[in-house]
Amino acid sequence: MMKNALLLVSLFFYSLSFSQDLEIYNKIYTKTYLETAHTDFKSALKTADSLYTISETPLLKTRSLMLSASLYKQSGEVKKSVDYALQSAEIIGQTDNYSWQAKVYGFLGTQYRLLQLHDYSKKYLDKALEISDKIENPKSANNLKGLMFQEKAYNQIDQKKYKIAIQNVRQAQKHFNLAEANLDFFTANNEQLLGLSYYKLEDLDQSLIHYKKALEFTKADPENFIVGLIYNGFANIYIDRKDLKEAKKYLILAEKICNKSDYLALKKEFNETSTKFYTLTNDVEKVLIVQKKQDSVVEKINLETSDFINKSFNSLETTNKISEEKNHTKTIIIVVCGLLFVLGAVYFILSKRRHKRNLEDFKKLLKDLDEKLNEKNKYISQLDSDKIKVSEAVSDCSKTESSAMMNEETERKLLLKLQEFEASTLFLENTISLSSLSTYCQTNSKYLSYIINTYQKKDFNNYINELRINYIVKKLKDFPIYRKYKMAVLSEEAGFSSQNKFSTVFKKIMTMSPSVFIAYLQEIEK
Repeated sequence: MMKNALLLVSLFFYSLSFSQDLEIYNKIYTKTYLETAHTDFKSALKTADSLYTISETPLLKTRSLMLSASLYKQSGEVKKSVDYALQSAEIIGQTDNYSWQAKVYGFLGTQYRLLQLHDYSKKYLDKALEISDKIENPKSANNLKGLMFQEKAYNQIDQKKYKIAIQNVRQAQKHFNLAEANLDFFTANNEQLLGLSYYKLEDLDQSLIHYKKALEFTKADPENFIVGLIYNGFANIYIDRKDLKEAKKYLILAEKICNKSDYLALKKEFNETSTKFYTLTNDVEKVLIVQKKQDSVVEKINLETSDFINKSFNSLETTNKISEEKNHTKTIIIVVCGLLFVLGAVYFILSKRRHKRNLEDFKKLLKDLDEKLNEKNKYISQLDSDKIKVSEAVSDCSKTESSAMMNEETERKLLLKLQEFEASTLFLENTISLSSLSTYCQTNSKYLSYIINTYQKKDFNNYINELRINYIVKKLKDFPIYRKYKMAVLSEEAGFSSQNKFSTVFKKIMTMSPSVFIAYLQEIEK
């Protein structure tokens, strides 16, 4: 379970340590690592604390604190991890040991990124890069810069800035090549990040190339979390290509690693991919199982973040009470933070209620559509019977006005012809016009226009548009695969000349955009 985490910790400390350590310090440091390797975290933390006690220099104190910070990180105690790192940053910042300054800042950058606090993450990563320029050892400097640019890439991917992420990954690789340390591991991670970025940019060919390269660099350690992300990337690509056999193969490989790992980000990515796969194969039971697992993972991630923020807030509040008379500014900060927190909570509650109302309205909309269709079918069946006249079937249509244009038999035949047209898919043709439909109905444009205006209560263009939207709505309701299609595909399927026109007409008729309609449809079917 701890193999992946230990690999990162050991790489982080081993590759960046260049100090002349005391013999006793090294003995305790080694003891701590061995205890960690056997997952005896309590003993490891106790031993790590003893390192700080015997440390006589700022560098040794910093190393001790950062070791504790890493151990707390692996045990899920994010607040303590950050506290130790901040303490070490304060100590090492008073020295000219630029290598360790950069390392501590980089650690904080990663932690804040995992907490989704991207502004704080960027702040410390920028500080780390700035300090790295002062490091005399070229390989050490390049190794640090590679790590910082790689972390920046993670940040950009989290914020969906994939093109910038690609630039940062390529910059990271340049520095790793110059550093030459742990090259396979770092290159594999970089290629995996490139594969993910190109996939998000919908360039599947480039994505596949980089995932294959990434896999080549992981042969020395085929079970680490990066391999899991690579397999997950392959699965996503083959799902999008509708190659379900290959997709399933890589899903199984990713699941094997995912089950052994405690890396939440990997579990989250894997669950999202599995949901896509089982939705595509219409395996509802598997979708529900995966969704339950995903809810648990997301809850853990959110709890970790909220726990950190809550504890940070409480810590600020306690400090403020102690020094209230000395620093009035801190009181203002606490009040503002508390107010923002309350406003955020209120907004969240109101948003949930509004969302619930919107869902109820959506359900009513679907019900109204079904009722409208049933009424129309009932009306058509009446027309198709010789026992009822057109004027009796449509109560709000004036018989006098109708007979002035044409007789009832002609009217009935035209209405039945329109029924035949609506049952076909001719209205999806983008060349359909009032003239061509008149020819189909064996009448003239004037008669047909009158029938549409009188019985459909709309002109020809709106009549065709409504038929097209009703057609695509039925597809979205009855065939879940349609919900995965891009808007351009749905637009073309419905017979519209452009995606923008499709979206505009859809929103006019359904009172919401296609994407919102699909999202609501997915939600009510969970």
